[in-house]
Amino acid sequence: LVVNHNTSEKEILVQDEANHLYLINSTGRILWKLPLEGSVMGKIHQVDFYKNGPLQYLFNTPDKIHLIDRNGNYVERYPISLRANASNALALFDYDKSRDYRLFIATEDRKIYAYDIEGNLITGWKFGKTESLVKGEIQHFRISEKDYIVVSDENKTYFLDRRGKDRIKVKS
Repeated sequence: LVVNHNTSEKEILVQDEANHLYLINSTGRILWKLPLEGSVMGKIHQVDFYKNGPLQYLFNTPDKIHLIDRNGNYVERYPISLRANASNALALFDYDKSRDYRLFIATEDRKIYAYDIEGNLITGWKFGKTESLVKGEIQHFRISEKDYIVVSDENKTYFLDRRGKDRIKVKS
């Protein structure tokens, strides 16, 4: 379910087996249909890319990050091709509730990539590799003014700061 920013009504964003994405309004009418090259991984986030009120739909497929406006059109520079296929759904963080979004996605090369909402890699993010594939959701917590980005692979949990450095080293 997504929110129509014009009417505040709920709408449905759904994908069929042929990888077509549909936006369906509250009366059941299909507003648009968009073919995708792969299946949507995880949930679809609504973001305010332009910081002006209207919301767009952000999600990933195995090889791309997509940002689509309410009319079914891609926002400029999207879709963004990933450097390797995704192993999990992208995580969206807005650290200070300022709409300066950060996108985190783990890939099959065991790396975690951090992007800004424009689709640029975050230059200050310096994380190496995980021991195995990350399949679960990457999470963000703020405790006592400190940010914790938590990532778990099959063997280990990583507690990172905003730069990708260990905030807590887990021994076992």
